[in-house]
Amino acid sequence: MINYRREIDGLRAIAVLSVILYHAAIEKFGIAWFEGGYIGVDIFFVISGYLITRIILIELNETNRFSFLNFYERRARRILPMLIFIITASLLVAWDILIPLALEEFSKSAISALAFSSNFFFYFSTTGYGAESSQLMPLLHTWSLGVEEQFYFIIPILLLLTWRFSKKYILSILLILAILSLQFADLMSFLNRDLNFYLPFSRVWELLVGSVIAYIEINYGIKRTTFLSNILPVIGLFLISHSIIFFDGGTLHPSFSTLIPIIGVSLIICYSSSNDLVGKILSSKPLVSIGLISYSAYLWHFPIFAISRITSLPNNPSNFSMLGLVLVTLILATITYFLIEKPFRNRVNMGTKSFLLILLTALIILSSLNFLIIKNNGYSNRSPEILQNNITDNIWENFKQDNKMCYERKSDFCSIQNSENFVDVFTLGDSALAAMSETIVKALNNKYNYLEANLGACPMILNVNRYDYHGIEGELCTAEIQNRRIAQITKKPSIVIIGGRFPLYLSSFFFDNEEGGVEGGYWKKFKSINEGKSFEDEFLSTMQKLIKDGHHVVMIYPIPEVGVNVSQHIFSQITGKSISAQKNTNFKLLTTSYDVFKERTKSTFDLFDLLESNQIYRVYPHTLFCNNQIEGRCVTHNQNEIYYVDSHHPSTKGSEMITKLLMEQIEIAEKNIRN
Repeated sequence: MINYRREIDGLRAIAVLSVILYHAAIEKFGIAWFEGGYIGVDIFFVISGYLITRIILIELNETNRFSFLNFYERRARRILPMLIFIITASLLVAWDILIPLALEEFSKSAISALAFSSNFFFYFSTTGYGAESSQLMPLLHTWSLGVEEQFYFIIPILLLLTWRFSKKYILSILLILAILSLQFADLMSFLNRDLNFYLPFSRVWELLVGSVIAYIEINYGIKRTTFLSNILPVIGLFLISHSIIFFDGGTLHPSFSTLIPIIGVSLIICYSSSNDLVGKILSSKPLVSIGLISYSAYLWHFPIFAISRITSLPNNPSNFSMLGLVLVTLILATITYFLIEKPFRNRVNMGTKSFLLILLTALIILSSLNFLIIKNNGYSNRSPEILQNNITDNIWENFKQDNKMCYERKSDFCSIQNSENFVDVFTLGDSALAAMSETIVKALNNKYNYLEANLGACPMILNVNRYDYHGIEGELCTAEIQNRRIAQITKKPSIVIIGGRFPLYLSSFFFDNEEGGVEGGYWKKFKSINEGKSFEDEFLSTMQKLIKDGHHVVMIYPIPEVGVNVSQHIFSQITGKSISAQKNTNFKLLTTSYDVFKERTKSTFDLFDLLESNQIYRVYPHTLFCNNQIEGRCVTHNQNEIYYVDSHHPSTKGSEMITKLLMEQIEIAEKNIRN
C-alpha cells in the first residue's frame, strides 16, 4: 500500500510552474526571468523514478511477483487519454494555422509522441531545445514523456530480474547505472548538447536517483529526526530555487551541475513531511491543487504557447499575453483533469475492456489522420496559390545524386560529371546557398560539371572550428571537414561559388520589420586552429588560396533576412477563409528595413570587399529585393510570388532571381578560364 504524500504533489506544482514560466519566456528590464525553469522536468524525473520504483518494489515484496499487464494498464490510464486529447486538439488548430510543411512536421511529431519516441524524433529534427524555431513546435514538450516511458519499459524488467537472481545487489546495480549515466551526461554536455538533452542515456540517472531513494526507504528506512526534517528540506528547497533563478541557457545540462536541483529534490522526498516547514508549504492547498493537475498543465502549456506565437507572427506575444496564457493553461488543465484524467484512471467506473476499446479506437483514428497528412505532404491545397506556386518541399534537402541526399554530407559529396571538357562548378556554402542547388543545376543546363558540397551553418573557411553560442564545438563544421570539402575541388581552374549567412557568423543581428518588431539573434563562434588568427583572417586566407590555385571565385553577398517565417506569415492571413476567398486575398506585404540590412551586413560587405582580384566575381542579392519596389524597404513577396521559404532561405522564385545574377558571373568566369 502506497501512502499519499501531499508534499510530493506540492513538489510537482513547483516543477510544472517553473517549466511553464520558463517556456513563457517573459522578459522585463532586460532580464529573461525563469531561465532555469527547465529543471522542472528534472524534478518530475526524480519524482517519477521514486514513485514507479516504490510501486514495483512494494508489489514484489508483498506478492513475490509482478504483473506487467496491471502496471502498464495503470501507466496507460495515467498518460494516454490526456496525451491523445491534447494531440487531437492541437491537430484541429494546426490544420488551420500551419503551412503544409509545418503541418507535416507536426504530424510526424504526433506519431512519435504516441509511440513514446518523440525525444528521438526531436533530437534528429531540431537544433536545440531553446532555439527560436523550437518555440513554434506544438508538441516539442512531449520529448520528456518519451524519456519517462522508455524508463517505464526498462525498470520493471531490471528490478524483476535482479529480484529473482541477485536480490542483494539491486541497490548496487541501481547506483552503478546512475553513476554511469551521470558521467555520460557530463561528458555529452561538452560533446553534444542536443543528444545530451533529449536522449534517455543522459537522463536515466535522474530517474534512478528516485529509484535509489525508493529502495532505501522500503528496505532500510530513512531516519527522519526532528532536526533533519527541519533543516534538510529547507536546504533542498534552497537548491531547487537557486537552480531556477541562476541556471540559464549557458549552464551545462544535464551534467554534474544538475546534481544541485536533483539533490534538492532528493532531500525533500527523503526528509520532508506535512509536519515540517517545507512540507507545510508544499502541502498547502494551492500547491497541492496545482500538483494534482500538473500533468494536464504540462501537456496544455506548450501547444498553447506555440500556437499563440505562430498566430502572433511577425511579432511575439507580450508579457501580459503570456501571463494570461499561463492562467488559461491552469484553467484548461483543471477542466481536463476532472473530465478526462480522473474518469479514465477510475478502474471501477471504467473497466479494462472499455478502456482498451476506447483507447485503441482513438489511437487508430488519430494515427491514421496523421499518417494521411504525412502521406499527402500536409495537403498543400490548403495553401493559397502564392505558396503553392513558389515553394517546393525543402529543396535544399531534396537535392539528390544516385538517390543519396546531397545536403549535410560530411565526406561523400554529390557531383554531376557531364564532360571532361566542361568547366567545373563547385558550391561551397551553408544552407542559404544549398537552398539554391536545384535551381543552379537547372540553370547550368548540363553545360558544366557540378559538385554540391554545402553544409548547414558552415561557411567555407579553412583551419576553423565552429562553436555554438554556449561555447560547445560543433560536429558538422570542423577544420577537418573543411579540408574534405576543399579537397573536392579539382586541380584545373574551376568556378567556386561561396555564399552563406555571414552576418550570422560575424556578429549578432537584428531584424526590423514593418510591424515594428525587432528580433534578436545569436551568433556562431569560430576559432582558428592557428593561434592569433581570426575568422576574418582565415576567410581571406581561404579565398586567397583558391585564387592562387587558379580558381575563379563567385562570392554571393548576404541575402536579406526577415526574422519571421514568410510562408507562415502569409498563410496566417488566410486562416478560416474558403479556397475561393483565398484567391482574392490582397496579402499584406511583409518588408524589412533597408537601413537595418545595411547596418547588419556592413561587416560582411567590408570583409568581402577586401578581396581584390580579376578572379573574384560578385553577386548582390539585395539589389533584387531592397530599395527598388519600395524605397527604404526590402520586400519578401508580392501578390503573385514569394521570395522566401521561411525567414532566410530563398524559395524557388527567390532562387531563380539570384541564380540569374549568378549565371551572369559564371558565364564571365568561364570565358576568362577558357581564355
